[in-house]
Amino acid sequence: MNQNMDYSDRNRMKSWSSEKDMLASRLKTGASKGDYMKTIADAGFTITAINADKPDYLEYEVVKGTDSYEVQIDLDKNTKMGSKVDVDRNLWRADATKTALRSGKAVMATKALPDGHKYSDRAYSKDWTSEKDKLEKAMGTGKDLTAYKAELKKMGYQITSTNDKEKDYVEMEVVKGNDSYEIQIDLDAAGKGKKVDVAANMWQSDATEKALSARK
Repeated sequence: MNQNMDYSDRNRMKSWSSEKDMLASRLKTGASKGDYMKTIADAGFTITAINADKPDYLEYEVVKGTDSYEVQIDLDKNTKMGSKVDVDRNLWRADATKTALRSGKAVMATKALPDGHKYSDRAYSKDWTSEKDKLEKAMGTGKDLTAYKAELKKMGYQITSTNDKEKDYVEMEVVKGNDSYEIQIDLDAAGKGKKVDVAANMWQSDATEKALSARK
């Protein structure tokens, strides 16, 4: 029974990755800040939040349709031109980005957020990945759904949404502190996990967003 497939990362990752690769291919090094902003707009994206606007680093949250990304640009201190450009996931989102994704109406940001570091994926990525690896190891395979839920609770996670629940597959969104993950469990004929993936939770259900907001 599909419940919240609009929030399924496994379901939507292919199109998200395609757009990510397209944007990354257009954002070349050696360009100016103004050039990057124009390129982002020309590619159909809206900068909904400016997390950093420094002489040596720019960080934008960008939205296109129901997808969001974080654009990270290192600037050469002498030339002020881009020396490194990354297009990454956008897991910690500013309020304007969340509003754009919910409403479908993205508004162009005009100034940097005073607390933009709170939404920087680059800043949080290392700890998030470490916790992801720990969670994936603890989940393991060969358990039934009840055991997986008990393990999540034991580790301090709240299950905020069940996006899909089939005989052979279960997908859940979980929250702990300011972090969220998507748990993807492929089940065998006996209902035991034969493959477990812990993935980024980029399309968050309303319940997940509410849980994350309550912890800020």
